[in-house]
Order: sequence, then structure tokens, then C-alpha cells
Amino acid sequence: MHDLILSTLSSLPLTTIDNPLDGIVPDFSFGGEEFTQLWQKLIAAIWGIAMLISIVFLAMGIVSMASASGDSNPNPQAHAQGRKKALWAGISLAALASLALIVGAILTFAN
Repeated sequence: MHDLILSTLSSLPLTTIDNPLDGIVPDFSFGGEEFTQLWQKLIAAIWGIAMLISIVFLAMGIVSMASASGDSNPNPQAHAQGRKKALWAGISLAALASLALIVGAILTFAN
């Protein structure tokens, strides 16, 4: 049965489809110089605000871990939740800090 399927598939003609996006590259200069500066500033501002938010969440997670593991009233459950919050905030901060590198690598390998 396996040989029958392979022989049937190998006898089918192979057709190729041309890539309709071959040779087309993104161009962000369609709105002029002022528009380009505006959207670049907007993206940079959003990126900076996202980094500040992740730093705040990282600090909150660290403070939560520290308060949950105090000598007077240790709370392992609260410590684990604070650790999880700090871990995800740290991962988010690292990803945001290296966002330009990540996007550049994706575009390099996609090309």
C-alpha cells in the first residue's frame, strides 16, 4: 500500500507558483519625513513605557518575595507568587531590552 501511494505521488506533475512578494521590500517613507519621525518617536515612546512597566512589575515581585520570606511570618505561597511575578517581569524586561536585536534577527533569517 505504501509503495502504491509513493508511486502515485511521484507520477504527479509538480507545479511551482511564483512568489508574488519576491523583490518587494517594506518602505516606511510613504508619509514623508515628518510622518517617519512621528511614527518612530511613537514606537520609541511605547517601547520605553513598556520597559518602565516591566521594571515596576519586577520591583513589585521582588518586594513581594522579600515580604513573604520575612523572619516573623514566612509565607511560602506568597513567596512563590512573588517569584513567579518577578520571573515573568524579568523575562519581559530582557525581551523588551533586546527587541531591536530580536526583530533584526527575524528579518535577517526571513530574508
